[in-house]
Amino acid sequence: MASLFVFPVSSQAVDAGSDSAFDCAAVNEENPDTSEQLANQLLQQTWDIDRLRCGAELLIGVADERAEDPAAQLNALNANAHYAYYLDRIILYDLGHLIVWYVDDVPSEQLVSEPMQALQRSRVQQRQLLERARTTHPNRVELDYYDALLIGAQAPALTLLKPVVSEDPQRLRGAAHALLARTYYDLPDILGGGLAKAIDAMQAALERDPLDARYLRLLAGYRLDDGDRQTARELLLQLANLDVETAGLQLKADQLRAGADLAMRMGDNALQTRLANTRARLLEDHPKLLSRKVVSAMGHFGTNDPRADGE
Repeated sequence: MASLFVFPVSSQAVDAGSDSAFDCAAVNEENPDTSEQLANQLLQQTWDIDRLRCGAELLIGVADERAEDPAAQLNALNANAHYAYYLDRIILYDLGHLIVWYVDDVPSEQLVSEPMQALQRSRVQQRQLLERARTTHPNRVELDYYDALLIGAQAPALTLLKPVVSEDPQRLRGAAHALLARTYYDLPDILGGGLAKAIDAMQAALERDPLDARYLRLLAGYRLDDGDRQTARELLLQLANLDVETAGLQLKADQLRAGADLAMRMGDNALQTRLANTRARLLEDHPKLLSRKVVSAMGHFGTNDPRADGE
């Protein structure tokens, strides 16, 4: 689960380009003195993986130039994690059906391979950024969060995350609590996991960033697993009514889809319809958003990847 920290955008406009044939080098060359501002604008466009990659590359470049600046290092780590999250969504939602339905079809494997290779390159670069930041700024507790993010929802992540949530750095805005919740949820009790712990941690994440659609939907799922259908329904209604800024539009669209699946599990047809219709209007109002069209093995609109219910 990658941090979706919303990067601040300066009021001074920078042309980040609007055509589909995006050239990162050309755009950066046109704005050589505003790399950070340009990167922040690009990172808002979460439906466009090329712009996300460019934004991450620009902030990584700034971090390379300012190795002694902890903010530059943390911004680069966050931008790269932000890019990797949405790249993973493309693999999961938009290409995942190719892996399931056409696993023996060589052209399909080739189609999937480049995004997967890009994700691997991003992870390698993230590890390099993290190692450099630990050398220059070893006392920044946020680095333990990014380390846990690379580990994933496994027991060693708990050891890293607990000091982070204890210190509760403001710049993470609940992301460490959310990753801790996911880790608690995925791990069995004997390894330190547990549903009650997951609920508490995700509630804490939501309190720190109430506009993160993912936290709302995940907490709704946890509450439903705990038998609390009423609270789960209230959280899904909050999701439907959530007013997000540009950077949160794609995330909200994705979570509305997952929320509709939760409503179906609850047998609440009215809520399922409301969430689906809200998502349809969102996609209509913002045609650049990715629709995530995936057909599952059961023949209904959904995903074949079990990660989709927990990310």
